[in-house]
This record gives sequence, structure tokens and C-alpha cells, in this order.
Amino acid sequence: MGSLIINISTFKVRNLFLHQIWNINVQVDKSNRRFDFAIKNRNNLYLIETNFYGGHGSKLKSTAGEYKALFDFISKQGHQFIWVTDGLGWTTTLRPLEETFLHIDYTLNLNMVASGLLAEIITQNL
Repeated sequence: MGSLIINISTFKVRNLFLHQIWNINVQVDKSNRRFDFAIKNRNNLYLIETNFYGGHGSKLKSTAGEYKALFDFISKQGHQFIWVTDGLGWTTTLRPLEETFLHIDYTLNLNMVASGLLAEIITQNL
């Protein structure tokens, strides 16, 4: 079976949906956790969060810290976590982004996705 990408534009992917489609239970760190995308290939489930920051502020710092913890939580369950983020807001908040980039296996920007890196991660089971 090839990769299957699930993106529901009207709502984010919830654990119940993952169970119904792939019979996979994913524990979540908080009850209202929803993922932007879920991709399943033969070997891995990739849970993806995306965001874009046009401005700066403390939200970027807290999001970076939250995704470091979420990566740890998801990885312990044997799943992959990918964070796609971009925007000019990061130009003034580079330290939290760098810390997260060094912690999470896959922190990507839009240019990386457009160049095929996300597809390579999925197809190569990285």
C-alpha cells in the first residue's frame, strides 16, 4: 500500500479519525489536540503541524517549546512528528526556532517542502 495523505479542510485530524481509518491509536498530550495532517505509509505514521508567522511575539516562542514537547510525546509512541513553519516572524525569534530545529527530527520551512524534502522523508521512511 502506498502513502495515504489525509487532510480535511473543515477540521483537523483527531485521534478518533486515525483509529477509524488506520486502526491506530495515538495518545495526545491534551484533550483538544488535533493535527493539521496525517500521512501513513507502510512503516510510519507522520503527524504534521503547520503554521506561518507574519509578525513576531511570544506566541512563536511558546509554540516552539510546545512542539519540542509534542515531538518527545509522539516519538515515544513510535510515530513521527513533522513541524512545517515559516514566515518573517521567525527573523526576530531565531533562538527558539534553532533550539526546536536541533531537537525535532523534522522542522521544515515552505522552501524545503516545495523542494521535495517532505515527500522524500515520507517515501524514504526517514
